[in-house]
Amino acid sequence: MRRCEFCDSPVPADAITCPVCREQIAEETLERILPMLRRPETPDVRALGTLDRLWGVIRRPAVAYRDISKRPDFAGPFLIIIANALVMAGFLIAISSKLTKVVYTNQTLGQTTTANVLALPEGVDYLLTALVSIMPNILIGIVYLIIGSAFAHLAFKITGGLGNRRQTVAIVGYSMLPVVIFRLIGLIVFLVAMPTFPIYVSDGLNNGGTPLVTIISNIYASPLWILVDYLITASFVWVGFLLVFVIREAHNTSTTWAILVSIACMIVLTWTFWQVH
Repeated sequence: MRRCEFCDSPVPADAITCPVCREQIAEETLERILPMLRRPETPDVRALGTLDRLWGVIRRPAVAYRDISKRPDFAGPFLIIIANALVMAGFLIAISSKLTKVVYTNQTLGQTTTANVLALPEGVDYLLTALVSIMPNILIGIVYLIIGSAFAHLAFKITGGLGNRRQTVAIVGYSMLPVVIFRLIGLIVFLVAMPTFPIYVSDGLNNGGTPLVTIISNIYASPLWILVDYLITASFVWVGFLLVFVIREAHNTSTTWAILVSIACMIVLTWTFWQVH
């Protein structure tokens, strides 16, 4: 809860004058030191569409979250969940693109031909697998949003927040945008830097071939895939920055208290990611 520095009365998050003692409320120290954390001026606050809110989360989060907290919606979070599902499907296609099938054309001489699996008839199965994965990932994203918002709302309430559940779901959902952006960057890095992996067809010269499950395990254990994981973890810093505006605007707290709660949330989020991962 933000409070007046003169009479200690609770005041709205965007108040510049205390409604009780009528004293002018000064900017918090952190807002003076870090201008990016300043509360938006009244002329800057206006009704935003879903796409404007998504762009605002990146460019002007203070203004965007002021509008989201006043008019919470689920369209933006749902678009972010869909985008995340598409990126995850992209990873399946990217992994498939790194698999090459090596077939022996002359067992005596050991001659082979090599082709990318996506260019072969069975490549349709890989593409269908990626396509089918979109819906489960959307459902998982919705479940994570509901559960994550429930825990966040409980934490906000314990720390004195005033926002309702609808506000929490909306603002937490919009705050997941950096994770999708960094996953997309990770996908591009994977496509550019990950080498190809041959799948040898079993025959007399190569008994048993190379199990696909072994190749997939090698990809997930590779330094490049670990780099992708670190990129996603780095996105949590951006998420934590956004949560400062989230907590402050929707739950009417001070900037300092919002930062402390945001740090606690990021510690839990990072720990959960690596434990589940």
